[in-house]
Amino acid sequence: MAKDSYGKLSLLKRGGSTSRVIDLVSTREKFGETPGWTSHPMFRNMRLNRCFVVKHTLRAWEREQLGGDRHSATKVIIPISDKDLDLGGHSIFVESADFERMLADHLGVRTDSSGFVADVTRLRALAMLPSFDPYLLLEYFRRAGEMIDPCYFHIADDELARISEYTAAQIDTLVRKAMGGATDAATMAKSRRLAKVLFEDENSEQLRVLRDALRMTEQEYRDGVFGWKGTLYYSWRAKECYAELVAFMNDLKSLRVTGLGADDRAEMRTMIASILQLSLGRWNRLKTKLDAYQSEFDQFVSRGDPAALKSFMTRAPDLFVEMGEDIGRLQHVSSYWKFWTRGRRVQTLSGMEAFDLLPDFEAALQVTDFQDAA
Repeated sequence: MAKDSYGKLSLLKRGGSTSRVIDLVSTREKFGETPGWTSHPMFRNMRLNRCFVVKHTLRAWEREQLGGDRHSATKVIIPISDKDLDLGGHSIFVESADFERMLADHLGVRTDSSGFVADVTRLRALAMLPSFDPYLLLEYFRRAGEMIDPCYFHIADDELARISEYTAAQIDTLVRKAMGGATDAATMAKSRRLAKVLFEDENSEQLRVLRDALRMTEQEYRDGVFGWKGTLYYSWRAKECYAELVAFMNDLKSLRVTGLGADDRAEMRTMIASILQLSLGRWNRLKTKLDAYQSEFDQFVSRGDPAALKSFMTRAPDLFVEMGEDIGRLQHVSSYWKFWTRGRRVQTLSGMEAFDLLPDFEAALQVTDFQDAA
């Protein structure tokens, strides 16, 4: 399951991690001269530390070669040159039965070398994760006690711009409260600057106004901002996730499956109902946590009591993995449906197509415990 890829690697270059791609090419460009990039790398092999790791939607022939009925897998793509991505690269699926030998051969290392064993272990751990969301990755490795420099969890520039605007609206409330002023262009401009700083450098002195508004010690502030930052990220991503989920569920509700006998028809109805129920269950679990944050934030703003928001902020890191799991699974299902249908409204599937596609959705949505899944 190794092959050369040409001409499309530049499409993977996003400036940082996203839910589907770990872009270590951009990470090296941005942070390759910093001590942390070298001292605490994602991978010990330096060629591997300049690769792309991709959650890939499998084609039919790829599913056959991997020997299973999965619809997605984790692909490692090592560019021939990270300076000229048009030259293409070498790709290998982590789930391939011969993955370790093929990767070792390509890197020119022994399979029993300590560095290679550590890198393979990390790649297999990544393959088990539902998403490459930067916060999910950061919290997963933090809980595992693995030291990876924060530069490897940098948010892509385009996502940073969009989430910064979303976050600015929330920060603006705190800025106005701290300054005792009303909303105007000047305070909103300041809030936008603080939102950008929040996601680039949470320890910046520019954020002191937030610490003062929340009446937090420096340690409480560091832990709390980390929690708040992650919650804001998921709050923003949930809006996109919900829109995609609604489109997917509407398509599924109106779907007609042809060519089925009575028994198969009953099984298909049960499966579609299960997928809809599991999708809604995951969304409700996620929304409950996001609503709890918003309620405590609103309580802080309306009553001027920092204890409400501070209480949530200190609990938020423990929610990251579960929230990321829900968003990752929901986006996997809805994005694969969108890919498979090529963005068209699909009202009819053959029985063969439906039984090939829908069981994977049901299985993906049934995973409810992140630790068990990983």
